[in-house]
Amino acid sequence: MRDEVKLILPTSWEPDRNEFLSALGVSLGGLGEQFFGAAYDALFVASIEVKSEFKKYYSVEYANLAEYLEIRYGKVLSEEDLEADRVFLVTWLPLVIDDAYEDNKIDTVLECIKMLDEDQNESQT
Repeated sequence: MRDEVKLILPTSWEPDRNEFLSALGVSLGGLGEQFFGAAYDALFVASIEVKSEFKKYYSVEYANLAEYLEIRYGKVLSEEDLEADRVFLVTWLPLVIDDAYEDNKIDTVLECIKMLDEDQNESQT
């Protein structure tokens, strides 16, 4: 049975909960941490990090990651997305970032992750 993938999140940013919450302007210990902490958990803890999954279990069975993603999950990624250090397949979204709800903050969270990714890439060069 296939996992329903709700979001594909390619990033080279090393996930760090406190850095994520800080970048969003969320104070630790408050209500915001409960909401956005759940978002972090959905995106980076409960998700499938498909590059490591592929390397660990499926690299012998499939020719490459792109083939594995297409056959196993029915997803096609661009070359740029495949080059990211990590590719997270998110299978559930908490209400705060679920686009089924009108006042969701998915765009804010994705923009924050993009910024963290860019900041990390700049500091490595």
